[in-house]
Amino acid sequence: MWTPIINELKKHQRFIISAHTNPDCDALGSELGLAYHLINLGKDVRILNSDPMPPSYAFIDPDNLVETFSPRTHRHALAEADAILVVDASGGWNRLGRVGGALGALNKPSVCIDHHPNSVQYTDIAHVDPTAAATGELIVSLITAMGGTISEKMATALYTAIVTDTGNFRFSSTSARTHRITATLIEAGAKPATVYNLLYEQHPLGKVQLEGYALQNIALTHHGRTAYSTLSLDVLERFGIASSDLDNFSGMSQKIKGVDVSVFLVELPRERVKISLRSNGRVPVNRVAAKFGGGGHVPAAGATTTGTLDEVLSHVLAEIENLL
Repeated sequence: MWTPIINELKKHQRFIISAHTNPDCDALGSELGLAYHLINLGKDVRILNSDPMPPSYAFIDPDNLVETFSPRTHRHALAEADAILVVDASGGWNRLGRVGGALGALNKPSVCIDHHPNSVQYTDIAHVDPTAAATGELIVSLITAMGGTISEKMATALYTAIVTDTGNFRFSSTSARTHRITATLIEAGAKPATVYNLLYEQHPLGKVQLEGYALQNIALTHHGRTAYSTLSLDVLERFGIASSDLDNFSGMSQKIKGVDVSVFLVELPRERVKISLRSNGRVPVNRVAAKFGGGGHVPAAGATTTGTLDEVLSHVLAEIENLL
């Protein structure tokens, strides 16, 4: 199943790797695992994302391979690239943000590796497997199919990709295959206790206090079936936390009995709002995300759209009401 992609990787020398906007650990870990594998093969690789890496995830990139895209800084890298590799991004080049527009205009060979359902094929070659719990699983499978060796740095990045996208293996997408793959990563040097500590036990005081603020401001609607909370730019500034460092906030209200859908909105600059949606697995929140130009899975999806917090919240809750 990997033959077309393997042939493409062997054929070219200079690659650009990218992923969706506001990259999570699955996107970042998959980029890094694939980049290290290609570097081991003697290839030239640049990882270019539209948004910077959240500081709390920096430990998976000890060599600072992940770069924030700049049209001026990276114009030569774009011109010299032989092929484009996209990971963990469904929906089209627009899902990559600014760098997506630049990459889509290059008219160079392109590959997408993803695990999101209903992925729109916009690259020349695509391997999309919705049965995979994380794109990191697929990268491990590809490396194994090519006979590659997984170093400790690769193992840490890919293990972190999988552990975060499975909610520490509690989501229904977690399979026996997931555990077999993570076992190989642990054997290759990933340290679960260390990864957990760096992910969840090294937060600044402001972030912990912001969690308390967000919990206090959860509200219920739709007869208690939907819980929602929002964070404005003013609140983020007050606590000294960047919007890119809030990944674990989206599922907070799932702890509430009777809640089927959780909505978490974060205000971004230039009248944009980041939408994070979670469900009990029976409500397909990816349908709601698609209405706002995003995507994801049945139990977890997201999007970034324009508007004020109040406007976007009203529209999102209306779509969820229709779905319920």
